[in-house]
Amino acid sequence: MSWTDKKAIQTILKLRDEFKVTDFIETGTFKGTNAKLYSQYFQNVFSCEINENYYKEAKEKCKDYENIKIYNIDSPSFLTLLKYKGYGERLLTSSTSIWYLDAHFYDSTLSKEKRFVILDELKALSDFVNCIIVIHDFDCGCENLGHIVYDGIPLNFDLLEERLAKVNPNFKYYTNSKEFCDIVKLEDVLENKIQGIESTEDVLDNLKYVWSSPEKTYRGILYCLPRGLDLSKYDLKELI
Repeated sequence: MSWTDKKAIQTILKLRDEFKVTDFIETGTFKGTNAKLYSQYFQNVFSCEINENYYKEAKEKCKDYENIKIYNIDSPSFLTLLKYKGYGERLLTSSTSIWYLDAHFYDSTLSKEKRFVILDELKALSDFVNCIIVIHDFDCGCENLGHIVYDGIPLNFDLLEERLAKVNPNFKYYTNSKEFCDIVKLEDVLENKIQGIESTEDVLDNLKYVWSSPEKTYRGILYCLPRGLDLSKYDLKELI
């Protein structure tokens, strides 16, 4: 949920402008706050949520936004649907789209490799060369940025490298760092300082959770791009 970090929002909008993107696709709708935010900045927003209760809540929250489409299916199926039908059926309108992957969940009954749903998401995007992939809760190698860890295995580049290379072997990789974070505060929302973010109960509860500990406040993000960036224009660092 990049909406909690103002720098992440700015980065996504800069990428939108540089790569002429009109479509924002996310996995892990949750309650729809991220989708609603980006609907202001993109022609189309597509999102999926496997939890039926969250899906219903997100649909209700976004019902007045015609450019938001939310699907109640698992994220790999959702990505496969858009990958193969997005352009053929004119669902997607720009040659390059932003694919924001944030559908993390933990199920101890699954095999270890299946607990990282992102691996199946990247498999669904194999050979989809002309895309931008943004991965939230990534282990950037910085001790002060929180990330996903399942059974002692971090969501890091070692885990993702092979699958990412099958999407685009020429990807250029960038990450954020703590000094490049600007986390939304409760007063920002209460005083309507963040365009598109309203002071609803779930938004305020989400921010209280975000500010409950440093590892929840500052989260790592990986940006996978089809070509390199001029880093003088971005608050990012290259992943070496």
